[in-house]
Amino acid sequence: MKFPKNFKKFLFLPLMALVILIIFLVQDQFNSTSYHLPSIDAPVPSPVYPKPITYTNLKIRKNVVDLTPQEKAAFVNALKTLKNTIPEGSQMSQYDLFVLQHVLTMGFRKKLGATGPAQGNPAHSQPAFLPWHRQYLYEFEQALQKIDPSVTVPYWDWTDPNALKIILQDDFLGPSGQGETVNIPEAGSFTGGTVTSGLFADWILNDKIHFDPITMTSMGTKLIRFIGLPPHDRYFLPKAEVEQLFRYNNYEIFNALIEGAMILNAKNQWEEGWTLHAYAHSVIGGSLVDEIHPSHGQPHQIKILGTMDSIPSSPYDPIFWLNHANVDRLWAQWQDQGHTGETFYPSHGMPWGHNLHDPMWPWDGGLSQPGNYGIGNIVTLLPKPSSAKVVTPADVLDFRKLGYTFDTTQ
Repeated sequence: MKFPKNFKKFLFLPLMALVILIIFLVQDQFNSTSYHLPSIDAPVPSPVYPKPITYTNLKIRKNVVDLTPQEKAAFVNALKTLKNTIPEGSQMSQYDLFVLQHVLTMGFRKKLGATGPAQGNPAHSQPAFLPWHRQYLYEFEQALQKIDPSVTVPYWDWTDPNALKIILQDDFLGPSGQGETVNIPEAGSFTGGTVTSGLFADWILNDKIHFDPITMTSMGTKLIRFIGLPPHDRYFLPKAEVEQLFRYNNYEIFNALIEGAMILNAKNQWEEGWTLHAYAHSVIGGSLVDEIHPSHGQPHQIKILGTMDSIPSSPYDPIFWLNHANVDRLWAQWQDQGHTGETFYPSHGMPWGHNLHDPMWPWDGGLSQPGNYGIGNIVTLLPKPSSAKVVTPADVLDFRKLGYTFDTTQ
């Protein structure tokens, strides 16, 4: 039977969710940190390229090194205005509410009190990492454009040696922190800490949603950075590290590699990793490690130092958005290079929320709610979800339909 489009989204979804919920109420076995990792030899669809459709009035996301002084100033002004705008009925600013959403993606475990069919983590460590963050970044960008229609989120090209220099300027997103010294064996002493100069020295964070996810203790109300601490001390990555992404035609492999928690070794076997997107987080935030794995040189993280390295709280650092704009750009380029459309995204067999037509929290019409992850009862700070808003991975595959492109995908 073919249902009308609206009927499927608003009547069929709750019924389907009820069935799924009954199944998953009797088990809570999903490991939120484990990827579904396909074999390197897994079959892939035939190449599909973008249709020759002319899109008009697309907003262009630019390389940060190409921003004019006026564009940098407009972006900063929009960020700060969003940070100081408190919606009616809310206890926190619009910017803080975006951070809270990201924090609570970690709360989908039954033992924390999560309800509904969503499993594990809606935004990380599974196939929806890319579409979830595309929608998240898109909504953030739209919020900025309500303040200034000219603004788009620029991207941090990890391979550009000048990009981080520009990002860290006092008149843009500000420098590393000061006031703390970290001694790293066989590497030396390094400084970092609270950002005390530049335009974000006055950035005030909510201490309940700015926390260390290892110790579950607050990191305070100030933006914290430890730029370039070993082993995350490469200020730009070799182009070959990024270009290797485009060797793979399997979406799940591309998704896992770009997130950076897993790598393929020389034998094409999966291992834990800390690369690309994840590495960029640590370049800014900094973390302490207690060992380097002898076979693949990856660090074992034991202490979070800066805001950007606390993955739940990381959107509090404005550099987060530039990092994810680059993730989205690389996915967009991969899509344009023969991977356009739905056939490349898993349609079934994934945890709820990660299949092609699954609604993704928090845009699932209220089907699922996170448990109380974090410090204090922060889940009560979330606004009531809209029952009418449903977004699936399929809805965001075509980035141009969302109204934007990149200077590398025009």
